[in-house]
Amino acid sequence: MVRATELDVATWRLPEPQRAALVSCGAPLIDDLVSAVSFHALPTMYRLANSDDPDWVYGAAPGTGEVRAWSSDGSTQFINSTITHWLCSLHMVGNWLNSSPVIDRWDEDGQADQEALAEIADLLDRTRALDPPAIADGDHATHFWPAVLDRWLY
Repeated sequence: MVRATELDVATWRLPEPQRAALVSCGAPLIDDLVSAVSFHALPTMYRLANSDDPDWVYGAAPGTGEVRAWSSDGSTQFINSTITHWLCSLHMVGNWLNSSPVIDRWDEDGQADQEALAEIADLLDRTRALDPPAIADGDHATHFWPAVLDRWLY
């Protein structure tokens, strides 16, 4: 878990609860998802973390705190509506990965496969309840969380 200091985010133009969440909750490091956490103000975003793909970083939009993956080529992909939703989503995924009895053995047999699929469906439902735009229609090509969660099986 990496937490921001109050000084890291003091000048960020964000709603106070979002800045406070970065300080009090922090962001977890999650294999294949978040490789490093760092808090820096850049001209177009507030940098939050690095993804495992060296070409992408997680950042928040000034004003709203909408979290996107930002590519070095300037393109972006929506992830969550706010920093608070992003942190909650990360914590849910991290807790699931640490506590799932089947995610590491999903391909052992049909039963484990079905249990893993049920866990992912439940996690997607919980993420949808938290931040509906983060899941939307569940399309893997256009929505970050459905694509990320299903990749643990393949």
